[in-house]
Amino acid sequence: AVEKAEKLVAMGGIGHTSCLYTDQDNQPERVAYFGQMMKTARILINTPASQGGIGDLYNFKLAPSLTLGCGSWGGNSISENVGPKHLINKKTVAKRAENMLWHKLPKSIYFRRGSLPIALDEVITDGHKRALIVTDRFLFNNGYADQITSVLKAAGVETEVFFEVEADPTLSVVRKGAELANS
Repeated sequence: AVEKAEKLVAMGGIGHTSCLYTDQDNQPERVAYFGQMMKTARILINTPASQGGIGDLYNFKLAPSLTLGCGSWGGNSISENVGPKHLINKKTVAKRAENMLWHKLPKSIYFRRGSLPIALDEVITDGHKRALIVTDRFLFNNGYADQITSVLKAAGVETEVFFEVEADPTLSVVRKGAELANS
């Protein structure tokens, strides 16, 4: 039966719909095998293929539709019943989100929102004697660097602030910061 179904699918259009009538309760292995073997997007069990494939009449797994995608097997971009979600343009705005709190090159560089308390604690508990705070002029002028340096100074850590970072830094700014870091 499966061989005949495979031939019918190949002749009628790979990817579209296949159908099996069987005792789905007492012979679930037949359903599983048929589902595994068929190269179709819709595999209907005990359902009329022409009406069951459009969804909602005989099952609730398929979205109601009169346009049925055949997936890459049939040369389509989708393999499900085409619905409103496929016909509207949908924009996605994806903001950068990193999974790491730090990246160790040989030293820790903390860059994720919420990582500052962890970074400060590590500097203090690891016994570091010096810290270079790298920021931009706006944050420096608004006192954000002071919030960091005050915690470190209270713990006996010598601090210096490099606040010439720009949104698109030039090579000379990078060299200036590196020179300060290496001094």
